[in-house]
Amino acid sequence: MNINDVDTEAPTDGDWFQNIFDRQQELEDRYSQIEAKNGYPPPANRNLDDPAFQRYLKDGAYRCIEEISEATNCLKNKPWKSTPVLTDKDHYFEELMDGFHFYIRVLILSGLSAEDVYKLYFKKSEVNKFRQESNY
Repeated sequence: MNINDVDTEAPTDGDWFQNIFDRQQELEDRYSQIEAKNGYPPPANRNLDDPAFQRYLKDGAYRCIEEISEATNCLKNKPWKSTPVLTDKDHYFEELMDGFHFYIRVLILSGLSAEDVYKLYFKKSEVNKFRQESNY
């Protein structure tokens, strides 16, 4: 099964980001059970200062990076090639979503809600905007 086998509609409530977090939490609940069954249980202590939990978060971040790398492998055009290569867009987008999935997972495991991420994003974007305008 891949992304072309699924139809989806945009949420009618308009809170797309919250819906992504809610779905990821549903998946996380199942992943925790599957990973525990496979001998890789999530640490009981979900404290950002706990070394075992940090290793768990780092593993999630590495998975995100791995999936983004898989997505970039779908981009076949190289400066030294004289003939353009068409991109398998479905595969590219699916790998991007795999990376996004792991990124949202790390955010949730870190204790952040969709609202927290929204607020932090805009705080950081204001800092970036200031830096651009002040030639930082």
